[in-house]
Amino acid sequence: MELTTKQEKQLGQTQWFHATLLRHLESLKSGIDVKFNLGSELDFGPGFYITPDFEQARKFINKQVEVLNRSSSNNNIFDSEEEVGIIVEFRISNFIEIFKNPDYHCHYFAKHKKSESDLDFAEFVVQNRENPDELQHHFDFIYGVQTDDNPTQALARFRQNEITKEEMLAEFRKPYSFKQLSIHNQSFCDIMKIEMVYQSKTGEELQKWQ
Repeated sequence: MELTTKQEKQLGQTQWFHATLLRHLESLKSGIDVKFNLGSELDFGPGFYITPDFEQARKFINKQVEVLNRSSSNNNIFDSEEEVGIIVEFRISNFIEIFKNPDYHCHYFAKHKKSESDLDFAEFVVQNRENPDELQHHFDFIYGVQTDDNPTQALARFRQNEITKEEMLAEFRKPYSFKQLSIHNQSFCDIMKIEMVYQSKTGEELQKWQ
């Protein structure tokens, strides 16, 4: 794959972050299961998602925690524990080489706009989100733009015939600055090791996580 200087700079980051819940930490310490989130509606389908942007990871999981805890509170569940968000850090330095290596199937989504190529971002995301129980593509790694905070709302409105498919796709194509990398290669996940863990609420390092 040919990469621009900007793309190489983005893939050349060595610190990568995964946003999740504290209750998943023990599982991650035992190893990453690339199929863990089968059934979840995600932009690039089931896989392990990371970002080089620490604040992006914090914003994502803090919003998820807020929604989960509000829902738990509204359901009046006695003695229920509140969810806690964490950021898990990995050190990876070879994504440029991976994206250039023909032994791996990689794709880079540079923009949300309608594409004349065979792989359109919005169409691709809809296909993955409409079929969350099975991987819909053959890529080992995908990097690039992501949908905004509420893509499920557009899908729900489309399913209820409130908007057309083109209107739904237009929602997915709205510019959003966050970037993500999804990993769908289990062998690569098997060699990933946690370097540090942070509390998402404060951004401070989580002590004694090991």
